[in-house]
Parts: sequence; structure tokens; C-alpha cells
Amino acid sequence: MPKIKVNTVNHHGVPVKDRNAAFKFYKDLLGLDILPSMVDSPNIVWMGAADGTMVHLIEPNASGKMAEHHYAYEVEDFDAALQVMRDEGYEIDGPGERHDGQRYFFVRDPDGNRVEFVTKSNLKPSNRVADEFGHTREP
Repeated sequence: MPKIKVNTVNHHGVPVKDRNAAFKFYKDLLGLDILPSMVDSPNIVWMGAADGTMVHLIEPNASGKMAEHHYAYEVEDFDAALQVMRDEGYEIDGPGERHDGQRYFFVRDPDGNRVEFVTKSNLKPSNRVADEFGHTREP
């Protein structure tokens, strides 16, 4: 029996050089919807598929550094997953909480890949809205 129960893939974090160019693929070709971002970062655009799985397009930060690709797994018991990772000796980045109440933390797998573990999304109401370019604000 696994020590951590993964329910689903919550999102994929995808590094992109230019959101407008990426929109031609993810929005226009694949039909993903632009969603309000639940993080305070102007370089991240949240997008969603029909089944609720998200793609987060991540542009370079202010220093021009490209983000790393990552997967986020929604787990059955967030606190237990966090403790398992600590007990196994993984360095934890987080935990934190997003505007919609979703909790998260990151670790590196044995090959150095960034992996995120999260609760369900939309655990509390959020009034955030996104424009057609993926810029999110409070109304």
C-alpha cells in the first residue's frame, strides 16, 4: 500500500517564453479556458480543461529566468502527505495556501524534478477575475 494516496493530477506547470504565443496552442488549438489565477504572480496564467485539470503557463520571472516544468498531484490527505515527505527526508518548499484555500508544497524527486502536492482546489470562495490575456485581479 502506498504511503501517499494520489487522487488525480491537479495541474501541469509549463514554462513558456511568451503567453500570447502559448495561447495559440493551449487556448486556440486545445481549447483550454483562461481561469483566474489563485497566486499573486503576474507571470503565471491558469488555464483549465473540461475535466477540471489545469495547465499553468509560467513565463520567465522579472530576472528573465525560465520556470521549471512540474506536475501537481492532488492527494487524499494533505497533512499526512506532508509528514510522509518530511519523514522520508525530502526538503519541503512550503507549505502554503492559495487564494481559494488550496494548500500546497513542493519537493524534488530523486532525479531533481520539481513535484507539487495539493489539496482540492476551490476550498473557499474567491472573487478573483482574469481578463482575456490571463491577467488576474480582485474586482
